[in-house]
Amino acid sequence: MRAVAVTTAQVERYKTERLAAGKAKATINRETEALRRAFSWGLEQQPPLVPHVPTIHRFPEDNARQGFLARADFDALLAHVMNPDIRDFIEWGYWTGMRKGEAARLTWEMFDRETWTMRLHQSAAKTGKGRVLVLAGPLRTIIERRLKARRLDTPLVFHRTAKGRPGQSVKDFRKAWAQACRAVGLASGRQGGLTFHDTRRTAVRNLIRAGVDQTVAMKISGHRTDSTFRRYNITSEDDLRDAVEKVAAYVDTLPTERKVAVMGERGPNTDQRPPTARSQMRG
Repeated sequence: MRAVAVTTAQVERYKTERLAAGKAKATINRETEALRRAFSWGLEQQPPLVPHVPTIHRFPEDNARQGFLARADFDALLAHVMNPDIRDFIEWGYWTGMRKGEAARLTWEMFDRETWTMRLHQSAAKTGKGRVLVLAGPLRTIIERRLKARRLDTPLVFHRTAKGRPGQSVKDFRKAWAQACRAVGLASGRQGGLTFHDTRRTAVRNLIRAGVDQTVAMKISGHRTDSTFRRYNITSEDDLRDAVEKVAAYVDTLPTERKVAVMGERGPNTDQRPPTARSQMRG
């Protein structure tokens, strides 16, 4: 279809057809956003390549996930991931909150053994902005294991054997994830179950509850905006219960005896008090 022939009504029909095909509203929004951007780009050219940008309405989105992994659930799940390469990858996500695509693109070129840091290049970061991770504690332990598993036929830090071929990127491990979730009684999958991306939410939540400053936490997780970061800082029922208990404990420490008399109350011998300057003026 020629661009000049595209109308708002045609876009609406397209959206209806995509919904009928089972596509999520968020997916359709991303598709129509690409269409809108193409028209905008055409209009920006000199001379313009299109006469106008058609009005394209977005579907309201309310699909923000709320999943996260409690420590006990994560330990149990990790114990049921049989492949050590995938297990290292999942544990890395739990501690760093790194996106799956970013972790899958980590190479040994980004690793500095002298300082034990991992520098994610901007080309590998989703936001186009690189960042540095200090490899201490569990992160160092993971990288020490990856050094032992290092292969000369791939530059990747995290790799696996796929279809009989070693050294392949860790991209799709939904089957291993689902099996581990089932083994510990957890639902998996995008329809309300746990996904690998929930390790990112868990990492953010753990950073904040550990008292890490939000600015530092955002440098670790790679979030660029406060609003997005706050969406990942999920509050659970236990958090709410803890907050109520803390408030109750604080209120219990407050004095219960009143220190100021109620306005209008008269104490003993109030009629014997000398007149005030104001009452004398009224008189």
